Amino acid sequence: MNSKERIHAASALKPTDRAPVALLSGGSWALNSHGLSQRQALGMESGAAADVLFDAYTATGCDMVWSAPGSGNLVVQALGGKLNFRAKGASDVAEAPIKSIDEVDGIKLDVLKTDVSLAKIKDISKAVVRKTGNEYAAGATMWGPVTLAGLLFGVENFMRGVYRNPQTIHRLLDWAGDVFLAYTENYIEAGIDLIEMGEPNASGDMISKKHFAEFVVPVLQKIFTALRKQNTISCLHICGATTDRFDLIAQTGADIFSMDYKADLAAARGVFDGKMAFAGNIDPVGVLLHGTPDGVTRASRRCMDCAGTGNGFILMPGCDIPPATPVENIKAMTRSCYAA
Repeated sequence: MNSKERIHAASALKPTDRAPVALLSGGSWALNSHGLSQRQALGMESGAAADVLFDAYTATGCDMVWSAPGSGNLVVQALGGKLNFRAKGASDVAEAPIKSIDEVDGIKLDVLKTDVSLAKIKDISKAVVRKTGNEYAAGATMWGPVTLAGLLFGVENFMRGVYRNPQTIHRLLDWAGDVFLAYTENYIEAGIDLIEMGEPNASGDMISKKHFAEFVVPVLQKIFTALRKQNTISCLHICGATTDRFDLIAQTGADIFSMDYKADLAAARGVFDGKMAFAGNIDPVGVLLHGTPDGVTRASRRCMDCAGTGNGFILMPGCDIPPATPVENIKAMTRSCYAA
C-alpha cells in the first residue's frame, strides 16, 4: 500500500497497512525549510515551487504533499481585503473588505478564477498533482465559512451578530460557503485529492455548542455534500476545544475530522468510529517545535494508543506547525507510524 492508497483508504474507513501520517498543511514550514517566504514562492515558476513542496514533505516520510501555502488569506485579498506578508509564515489580514453585510451582493466571485495570486496557487497545485502522481496524496487547504466570514467582515462584528442579528449571520455564512465552494473549484480542477477546511473560529474557545449547532453545522453540511459529489476527500480541522461537540461534527458530512491537541482522541474513537475518519493530535508547539525527537516519538505513540486499533485514524499534529519546527522532530513523528 503506498501513501496515496493509505490516505484514501483511511478516509473511507477501510483497513490500512499502518496508520497514515501527515502534517496539517505546514506550507509555511515547507517553504521556510528551503529558505523561502510565501511571497517568494508566489514569484517562482510553478514547477519549481511544486518541487520545493514535494521535496519538503516527502523527505520527512509524510503520506501527503500540500500544495497551497497561505491561500486562505489570498482569497480575502482577492475579495478586496489587505494583507501583510511576513518574512516567515503565512500572511496576515490587515484590513477586512466588508463593512456591511449588504456589500456581499456586489462582490463577484468570478474574481476567484482570475486573481493573479490565486491563479498561481492553482498552477502550483497542478504541478504538485503531477509530481505526486499515484504515489502520494495531494492536499490543499482553505479557510472554512465561519473563519472566512470573520476575516472578511471582522471577527468582533461576526461574533456580535451571532447574538444581535442572527439572520444576518446566517446570510453571511451562506455567502461565505459559496465563496469556499467557488474557490475550491480551482483545487478540484487541478486534481487535488483532499481539501482541508480550517475553522479556528468554530472552536469551543470561540463559539458555544448551541451556536455551533445553529450556525455552523448547516453551512458545513452544504459544503461537504457538494465536495462529496465531486469525489473529493474533505477534512475539517477545528482548533481548540471540540470534545463537547464531537456529536455535531459527526453530522457535518466531512470525511475526516482533524482535532487540536486540546481534544480527546479516545473520546473521538468512541463517537466517530464507523462514521468518519479522524486525525490528530500532537501538540504542534510544545512537542513538535520545542520538544526532542524522543519526546515526539512518545507523544505520537500516545496518540495512536488513544485512537485505538480501528480503521480511519491518521496521525497528524493538532494544528499547523510553526515554520521553525525541526525536521528531525517531523521525521520522529512519521517513523512512529512505520514502527507501530
